[in-house]
Amino acid sequence: MRLPALLAGCLLFTTTALAQPPNVTEFVSALIQRHPEFLATRARTDQAASVREEADAQFDLRLVQETYVRPSGYYDGRYAEQGIVQPLGPMNAEVFGSYRISDGSFPVYEADYQTLDQGEASIGVKLSLLQNRDTDSRRLALTSAAFNYLEAESTQDVELNKLIYRAVSTWLEWYQSHQKLQVVRNLLTLTRSRLRAVETRVEGGDLAEISLTEFRATLLQREVLEQEAEQRYELAQRRLAYFWRPEPEVAGESAARAASLDEPPPEQIQWPYKTTTTEPYDLAESIAEHPGLSALQAKVDQARNRKQLAQNEVLPQLDLEVKLAQDLGEGLEALDGTESVVGLSFYMPLGQRGARAREAVANAEIRELEYEARVLKEQIERDIGVSLKALQYSRQILNLSRQQEQLASQLLNQELARFNAGMSDQFLLISRESTFLRAQLKRVDAHIEVLRNELSLHATLARLAPSAT
Repeated sequence: MRLPALLAGCLLFTTTALAQPPNVTEFVSALIQRHPEFLATRARTDQAASVREEADAQFDLRLVQETYVRPSGYYDGRYAEQGIVQPLGPMNAEVFGSYRISDGSFPVYEADYQTLDQGEASIGVKLSLLQNRDTDSRRLALTSAAFNYLEAESTQDVELNKLIYRAVSTWLEWYQSHQKLQVVRNLLTLTRSRLRAVETRVEGGDLAEISLTEFRATLLQREVLEQEAEQRYELAQRRLAYFWRPEPEVAGESAARAASLDEPPPEQIQWPYKTTTTEPYDLAESIAEHPGLSALQAKVDQARNRKQLAQNEVLPQLDLEVKLAQDLGEGLEALDGTESVVGLSFYMPLGQRGARAREAVANAEIRELEYEARVLKEQIERDIGVSLKALQYSRQILNLSRQQEQLASQLLNQELARFNAGMSDQFLLISRESTFLRAQLKRVDAHIEVLRNELSLHATLARLAPSAT
């Protein structure tokens, strides 16, 4: 009965050892590799890649086989033709080659099936001179699939950026709540260590009974602060468990992943989003490369393709076919030698209102997307300006908070020395401790605010993924 428990203990130890609380770099790396939200987005990009491959397959080499037999009746002709066709993109062209051979007799209206005894070999080319010259449905599908893939890639980057922003923001909340919990616990430990000394002094008559009551009230108040800080920390830990994907996966459950975060955050958080830029114009190149703008540009290119196809449908159809054939062997004199064929077909489409309407729709869509791209660019520029200004002020506040914390610490130490020398009262000492506590908490908040502003700046630029930072 003890063996399963022992194995369970070993497994728990192993998974805990393999799933220590991560620094930010490790956290983001695990997020990209294993989080289902991003994996779903990447699967959509894979679908777009497969659609592009399918569109490209329309230009694959084709093998064509045709067989014709008269099994009964006055004529006994037999005919077979095999050819290969290679579609080309330019001018909607097709290059083809074939070999055909026949045997027996054919009626006069099927005389074109006849060949010499060793068959006929031919090569040729077909191409469009007006309609379908510059584009057609196959080339539109190919280019649209390519732009759709670019759009999917850009959308994937945008979605990943949003996921990382939410995840790292939650990590910072977890880190901040732990830091504040430690501050409260340190003060609570100090308060508890002084309780016996205060009780002794009250019993000895050095302090009034009210001093002990006040001290116990202060202790209780700080215990409440600890409970509140613990609550915030545990809730943040639970929220973080949704994003934390250790290797190997811990039981596949959120509660198990939360348990792997029981240890405190690492001292070296490995912050990858440190920012030195102070001016918006330094980020102009990064704005131009924003995946959101790239996705909109891909949509614009797709709309332009549809416009070009609509314009193509208005043109007359004028197709040219050139063919050279050589009949081999011996037989009818009329079939001996090299034959050249030039064919020209013309077709004038009528009733073009549908094509004109599709062109108008594409034009309106292009205008819409161009305006959306302009709006998005201006929003990015605005958000960058706001983030840089907020970052500047948060760094100044952090510096002031550190100075405030240092002065509050000095005041507390001086007040404690005066209290121990009997030159100060307990009420003033408790006030100094409370001021020092607030200064420490303010410093923690200010530090996290700097990190949040740096994170926000990188998120605005969609540069939160490791390859983009």
